Amino acid sequence: MATIQQIDEWRAPTKIGASYEKLLAAIGTQEFGATVRDQVLSMTAGARRVYLFEATSRESTTLQYSFCEPEVADLFPTYTRWYLRSDPLGDAFDATPRPNDVALLRVRPRDIVTPSFRRAFFDAPGIVERISVIQRGTDAWRGINIARHASDGRCSDDELRSLIGLACLVLPMLPLNRRRSAPAAPLPIAELEKRFGERCARLTKRERQVCARAASGMSVDATALDLGIGRTSVLTYRRRAYQRLGVASPFALCALVTQ
Repeated sequence: MATIQQIDEWRAPTKIGASYEKLLAAIGTQEFGATVRDQVLSMTAGARRVYLFEATSRESTTLQYSFCEPEVADLFPTYTRWYLRSDPLGDAFDATPRPNDVALLRVRPRDIVTPSFRRAFFDAPGIVERISVIQRGTDAWRGINIARHASDGRCSDDELRSLIGLACLVLPMLPLNRRRSAPAAPLPIAELEKRFGERCARLTKRERQVCARAASGMSVDATALDLGIGRTSVLTYRRRAYQRLGVASPFALCALVTQ
């Protein structure tokens, strides 16, 4: 059975010293999660996976950062759909009902009751332990998960103390990191058409219309319906525009008018 320990006292690890300013400076940037990961790695014998997340319930979690094997990242939708509710992580939420409550959760493969969950996320990749530190905020839980591979062994008591201290410094930063890093509102189609006209004078009016919709993420079929033209025509206009602009994807199109 997974073990849960409520944390009443913690101490910031001395090793974090100079790096704490880096964490503060990284809030709201793409470097925040990587900075936390680097701290985890510097304080322990290793970590195969590091996750930062927020949760409003056992069934509703939002991942802010992940460091893991690519094949595991591919399984995230499966985890959310089939395994999230049975993850012992939810028990740590129950153990931290009040704001500022903190709990340490240690999960080993045998603690996962769903065979397919255990096999895919623990046994097959050689994960021998997952450490979670959960903190209750005013309106949500915040957490960090750290998975250890068999080659690194399970966490020692000293490593756990360091991870708890690091987590208690980092987790209150997650809401601010989320707010600062929230993506800007998407540009309206009309604005995208205007920008293509200003920056890509070689395009015809119809090519600008098609490019604007492609840059916004609209599919070929949706573009055809929106403009009242055939699907084949959309593909033709898009191909011509790509050739004129020297691009090969909607992402490259978007970069032309959003940077």
